[in-house]
Amino acid sequence: MNRAGRAVMTMVAGALMLSAGPAVASEPGLELIGTTQIPFDSRFDGITIGGLSGLDRLRGDQYLAISDDKGDGRPPRFYQLSIGLDPAHRAMTVQVERQTPLRDLRGVRFPMDRAVVDPEGIRHLAHGHILWSSEGTWSEDPALRVQPAIYESNAAGRVLRQYHLPSAYLYADNRTRGAASNGVLEGLAVAPKGGVFAINEVPAYEDGTANGPALHRLTRFDPRTGRPLRQYVYDVPDARYSVSELLAIDDRRFLSIERVAPFDMRQGVRARIVLSRIADDTTDVLSCPALPRCAAVPMTREVLLDLPGRYDGVLIDNLEGMAWGPRLSDGRRTLILVADDNFNPEETTQFLAFAWPGADPLR
Repeated sequence: MNRAGRAVMTMVAGALMLSAGPAVASEPGLELIGTTQIPFDSRFDGITIGGLSGLDRLRGDQYLAISDDKGDGRPPRFYQLSIGLDPAHRAMTVQVERQTPLRDLRGVRFPMDRAVVDPEGIRHLAHGHILWSSEGTWSEDPALRVQPAIYESNAAGRVLRQYHLPSAYLYADNRTRGAASNGVLEGLAVAPKGGVFAINEVPAYEDGTANGPALHRLTRFDPRTGRPLRQYVYDVPDARYSVSELLAIDDRRFLSIERVAPFDMRQGVRARIVLSRIADDTTDVLSCPALPRCAAVPMTREVLLDLPGRYDGVLIDNLEGMAWGPRLSDGRRTLILVADDNFNPEETTQFLAFAWPGADPLR
């Protein structure tokens, strides 16, 4: 999501009937073990590297990253990266290995003379295909409006099919109903057993509340049909935070990035890594037309790590992508995060690596 799209949406008043509790902060279990960045206006095959909004690990040191370039002068695309870790020196290396333009169902590259897709999340599938999400393009003119989408593409970037999205993820009037422009599908996850999940960055207009938590919808999709199976309330107690990434631990547990927007890069970006869970009593709200009117039990949540604007000597940037990293030689589990520089010289394409000291709480 770019800075222009981060205006706080007008909330719809309503009686909140969710049994939501506050986020519970735990002792930080994550240790910063590496950081690096790609210098601004670095290029690969003559095209600027930037806007990295999603990240996923393939194997070894190989990763996928997607740019949120909308096609206004540069092609919508994803990258293959190699990322190395050197925890002893708190260092990382990042190298761009390949660049792949995204293509439509006909195999034609998306246009570069206008904004159509807005890529945000990326995940690989077991058979070599990739999933990627787009926030689309809002327009008052229905003929120019492009709806948000989850696409399945082959390794060459050609769209093979499109998932069926719930109405809360689709644009309606951008005032009272449906998704908020440029605030939809930033979080995309594929669980180890193949389950597909997505979450909206900011709540749909009908899910807004005058006071109380921000009510997001986390949806599970059937990977065979691309249709939604179930949906759960993911509540954010402080509505200043939006959800910019989702990473599956399994079919019930997730890590997410929440970050405050808008922000001032001179102060850094406030963000946090949150562990959430679909419990046995979490309510399926797929058929609920407006969350404030439905009694529901939300997912549980716990803040694993709070990142103020500056953390452990590092100025935190606009974190939007998260992937599993390798197990370290001592057995510790790692996470790799990437920040979207919005093609803005005041921001950076930042990479951060974290590890859990001692016992892994996610085993």
